[in-house]
Amino acid sequence: MLKIFGFVSRHPRLTHDEYRAAHVGYHNSFGRRLNNIRGYILNVRSNRDLYTDFSQSHMLRSVSFGEPEDFDEKWDGYGQLNFDNIDAYLGARSPALDRAGQSGLELDYMVGKVGDDFKYLYGGSPFQFCVDESIKVPVIRQEQKMFKIVQFVKCPEDLPSILFRSYIAGNYCSALSMMPGIKGLLFNLRTSLDVMTGFFSSDSEAFTEAGKKRKRAFYKSWDAMIEYWFESPEYFFAQRFDNKIVSHLGGMENKFLASSFYREVDETVAVMPNRHPTPDFYHR
Repeated sequence: MLKIFGFVSRHPRLTHDEYRAAHVGYHNSFGRRLNNIRGYILNVRSNRDLYTDFSQSHMLRSVSFGEPEDFDEKWDGYGQLNFDNIDAYLGARSPALDRAGQSGLELDYMVGKVGDDFKYLYGGSPFQFCVDESIKVPVIRQEQKMFKIVQFVKCPEDLPSILFRSYIAGNYCSALSMMPGIKGLLFNLRTSLDVMTGFFSSDSEAFTEAGKKRKRAFYKSWDAMIEYWFESPEYFFAQRFDNKIVSHLGGMENKFLASSFYREVDETVAVMPNRHPTPDFYHR
């Protein structure tokens, strides 16, 4: 299944909370109706700071390194899109035959424009890329809000990328997957596949020299993301900093990671990802 991440920065006129409300509400109401979509999740950077706002924050600071000082100025959230294949993805932004009309279903052209709110919602174009996903623990979401953490990691310059993926998606994430209480663990490696052309208009900011420079600056800080789900922060801190886990991961982090740092995100599931064969009718 094709998995796309799209990182966004809010419009400068919006506060972080105003952006969150606009994206979760208006924008998602159109994004979830994209043609052929098999999964749609929005992750907005939490207002809580993992490094200062928890009694165990000092533990996380002790295993984090290489974070650029201005990292949070480059993003406010990221969306996840799932499609069966690249053709379904590139054809998603077309009118959807799902609006109730006087004579039955009618085409809604605003779906193809995803609400036509880009110029009000974002500060510049979203940066979308395909990820090579490895599911270490299938996500089991509770009926209440989950505690979700993302870990940004970067490959050292002297480590071949294929070995980086093998080591981190393999032994490193396998050790993490054994933490008691973990409700989901996914490894996502950013790929070079172009998923911007054909999805965004050719005059989008992302295709300008300024946009390309902004994207390179953001990508320079990390190569992959690990997503964690727990019932609460207490579960995460108790299990991640078990002496055995810390000892096992420490050696790999020193050898196989050029940087490693964490963020909490607030997750909104607009379309539950379905990786099984497409059903005759997909209820969203």
